[in-house]
Amino acid sequence: MKQLIHRTALLLLLLAGAALAQEDIALVTPARLDAAVQQVSAGRAEDDPARADLLEQYGEIRATLADIQGFQDSQKNFANARANAAEQAQNIELGVAERDLPSAIDNMHLATASLQELEQAIQLVGAELEARRGSLAETSNRINEAPARALAIRDRLAKLGPVIADLASGAAMLPRDAASGSENEASLWLAQAQLASARAEKASLDEELLSQPMRLELLKAQQDQASRDITLLERRLQALQRRAGELRQGAAAQARAEAEMAVADSFGKSPLLQQLASSNAELTAAFAERSSVIEDARQRDAEVSSRAEQLASDLKAIERKLDLLGLNLTVGKILREQQAQLPPKRASKREIAAVAERITQSSLSQLELQEERRSLVSPLDYVEGLLEDQPQPVAEEIRAGLLELVRARRDLIEQALELENTYAGALANLDFSLRKYARVVGDYRKFISERLLWIPSRSPLSLLREGVLVSQLRDMFVPQRWQTVWHQMPGEIRARPLLLFGLVLAVLLWLANARIRAAVVDCGREVGYVRTDRFSKTLLALGLTLLLAFTWPAFMFSLAMLFELQQHESELATALYATFLRGGGYLWALEFMRLLLMPNGVVEAHFRWPTRRTEALHHRMLRLEQSFFPAAVLTIFCLQLDARDVGGPLGALALLVVLLSMAQFFRLLPAFLHDKVQTMLVYEPTAKSASLGSAVRRLLVLLPLLGVLGVLLGYMYSVTEFALLLIKTMVLATLILLAYELGLRWLRMTRRRMVVKARAERVQADLEDRDERAEAEERLESDPELLSDEGTRLLNVLTMLVSLVGLTVIWSGVFPALGILDSVELWHYTGTVDGEQALVPVTIGSLLAAAAVAVVGWLLLRRIPGLLEILLRQKMGVRPASAYAVTRVFQYAATGGLVALVISSLGGSWSQIQWAIAALSVGIGFGLQEIVANFISGLIILFEQPVRVGDVVTVGNVSGRVTKIRIRATTIRDFDNRELLVPNKEFITQQLLNWSLSDQVTRWVLEVGVAYGTDLEKAMGLISDIIHRHPQALSTPAPLITFEEFGDNSLLIRARFFVEQLDQRLQVASEVRLEINRRFNEEGIVVAFPQRDIHLDTNGPLEVRMVQQD
Repeated sequence: MKQLIHRTALLLLLLAGAALAQEDIALVTPARLDAAVQQVSAGRAEDDPARADLLEQYGEIRATLADIQGFQDSQKNFANARANAAEQAQNIELGVAERDLPSAIDNMHLATASLQELEQAIQLVGAELEARRGSLAETSNRINEAPARALAIRDRLAKLGPVIADLASGAAMLPRDAASGSENEASLWLAQAQLASARAEKASLDEELLSQPMRLELLKAQQDQASRDITLLERRLQALQRRAGELRQGAAAQARAEAEMAVADSFGKSPLLQQLASSNAELTAAFAERSSVIEDARQRDAEVSSRAEQLASDLKAIERKLDLLGLNLTVGKILREQQAQLPPKRASKREIAAVAERITQSSLSQLELQEERRSLVSPLDYVEGLLEDQPQPVAEEIRAGLLELVRARRDLIEQALELENTYAGALANLDFSLRKYARVVGDYRKFISERLLWIPSRSPLSLLREGVLVSQLRDMFVPQRWQTVWHQMPGEIRARPLLLFGLVLAVLLWLANARIRAAVVDCGREVGYVRTDRFSKTLLALGLTLLLAFTWPAFMFSLAMLFELQQHESELATALYATFLRGGGYLWALEFMRLLLMPNGVVEAHFRWPTRRTEALHHRMLRLEQSFFPAAVLTIFCLQLDARDVGGPLGALALLVVLLSMAQFFRLLPAFLHDKVQTMLVYEPTAKSASLGSAVRRLLVLLPLLGVLGVLLGYMYSVTEFALLLIKTMVLATLILLAYELGLRWLRMTRRRMVVKARAERVQADLEDRDERAEAEERLESDPELLSDEGTRLLNVLTMLVSLVGLTVIWSGVFPALGILDSVELWHYTGTVDGEQALVPVTIGSLLAAAAVAVVGWLLLRRIPGLLEILLRQKMGVRPASAYAVTRVFQYAATGGLVALVISSLGGSWSQIQWAIAALSVGIGFGLQEIVANFISGLIILFEQPVRVGDVVTVGNVSGRVTKIRIRATTIRDFDNRELLVPNKEFITQQLLNWSLSDQVTRWVLEVGVAYGTDLEKAMGLISDIIHRHPQALSTPAPLITFEEFGDNSLLIRARFFVEQLDQRLQVASEVRLEINRRFNEEGIVVAFPQRDIHLDTNGPLEVRMVQQD
């Protein structure tokens, strides 16, 4: 009664509001609007601006009138639904009740229908069933969306009130006596149309809101009707399929009986008759099996379809619960239970692949049967072909029998083709249902993954409540449960001989522990010696270490087999099985990492890590194993045994110990290990990379501590998943570091052998001393030349790529949970969605995705150019300078592409930023012209290559070797080993002297002054002989020795000769001078020195004084 009063009051209120707001508005008619359009089009010039504005307003008026008509039609439909929906719902309910009566006509039809008619009926009923299921899903969606639609209507009605008032006041202010075809008239019409449209929309929404209860009642009746129809259709389909199966089995049995009779009749007759009869019998033998698999496929199809529909319904239900309850503990428990019931991803993929393989085989069988049917189109011709090689009397005798068997085979082929087509259709339906089911499961799994990590598993600080831990321990350690499991163990041992093998293996490994350790140490004794060192010894040491670490894990794996298939107390046995199995894996990994660091083990002996640092890291790994492993085992056991409570308080406490152990381990990691990782990923460590490594180290410590906080706040499930991913990341980092060290070891060995071989060749050619020859075979592990720059760079690039791929694979399970961030919209931009313009939101999720793309792109852009340069130089034979130019241009282009990608993902486009770029170009023209000039000059340098990396150049008063060509400046290292940054513009706009542009052959001029009276020809001959004898002075072009001038103090001789390498000039000049000095001293030639002649004036007496110092 109260509900009826409430609805009546609401109706009166809405009608009163509509009456107060409504006033008579004389809207323009479409005919009058068309006349106005013609008047303006004919009466105004095409270039008149007012003409275009008026026509645009008329178009808007026409669209508004159409909206008014649409709102009015909707209002009428809702009014009719309000008046008639209840009666329609009642009629539907009566019809549903009548459908429960059995149909005798259907039973009679099933009894008399042929197999072909049944198959056609199966197809029709199946199609109708799918249509009804789709209709039911649509009806259910409309029912589920009704509460949200009511809220949206009320929100829109609240906004329409002020809008109508503003439109009414605006229309009232416009003049009513506007001239025909004027702008005032168009404005008045538009204002009146907009006011009428708003009022019509309000009336339509009012009627929709009033009729919603009636329409919901009708929809629920239609939902019941569709559900009942689906049930009846499913029963009908099952009956049709069952009857069709009976008919197929009967036809198959009859065909097989006839074929066996034909085989019996052919006994003792011609071999040709016997062969054809046997072939027919073999064909009929497959009919029963094919009929059976058709029934199995259809039964599986119905089962999968039912599961898909149920799962889709459950998803809708859980979505409604989530909307009502929010992300609370109850919803989290429901989601965890649903997640546990979902089938594994691989199971669906395997079944779909198996069905696809069966469809392929069926298609091949159909092709073979069709080919044979074509050959049997004319039985008489086929028989004549069989009788070609037979004698005439025999052919006449068996012709009639063969013709009968061939005709029978033609009928059997038709029957087999019909069966195969039916089988293919059943498989196609099953494939469709499986894919639909997999899609629904994927949607459900995505829905759960997006929300489950954000839902707490228990109340905050529930671990501190008194009695919860004691209660869990009491429930967990019930003596009867453990006694039951214990009593089943002897039977499991007798039933599993492999378990004894595992235990024996563990004992043997324990007994051979000392020998295996000695073998590992022995593998590292010859590391670093060229003749005896082998890379296979490192691999052998790794294998032995892995085997040595398997001692206790083998024992745990064997214990896991004891509890795998126990029948009684299966929950406790399953928990123990998972605990020992997964715990054994954790222990194996921890032991392997610890044993790699043992004294004289793989890391110390083969990878050459410092002994003290290796010992410290080994000690910390031992501490981690002692604290982490027991807590991890207890966590696994609690999670398996008490899955509904996510491990309970005991599991939470154990997880806290795991997280704190990891935080302590990361905190005490030596800086040496960080330097290793930094060198592995960065290759050329800098101050920035060192600070980045320090930040990563702090992050590694902070992450487990955040997990501790999450456990205390109740997010047990989320932290458990996070801890598991962090452990997988640790294992990945260990494997990548191990692979990197193996790569470095191989590079060291390869480079060392090359160096030793080169030294041995030089010793053999130039030295005869055995001591020097033996020195070439000494250990060269610390030689910096052993590290090949290109090989190490390539190894670093591959390491980084593998790291990114591995991290993506490990953390991909978390990505769906970030989908909830897409619900927080930051701004919108206009984009193309399905070929139409629409507003696309930019969310926190898309912002984080853009940031991730930028970071990954930045990392790749720092590594890929180096890899590209190596490929260009090693595989394609490109010159180093050209390879450098290509990689730089690639890096610039890729950087621009990355920036464009990030901006476009955030809604930026050229049309939106072109004005900003135009404004920036003005600023560039005034304030940044030097930077732009240097950038363009850098591109010219890279393409034109007047200067290349490695060239010796002189720009102004700066000389040196080019080491880097950057976007703004080029780095030159002068001969004092100082680095100078020269703007790129200087190389283009000023004179540039490139000493090594085309080749490095340069001329050196050497001046020698000899004393007056020297035999010049002899001196010049000695200088020429010295230059010709020097190995680094080129004979072509030939040296030139000239007598230049009579100097004040000497006779000047100049020697001009060429040197092949620019770096050799100073050394060659010094050696030539030394040799000239030696030869001149031997030949008695005096090198001139400064002389002065003093002339005294003798025209008068000279005054001479003698001065004596005290």
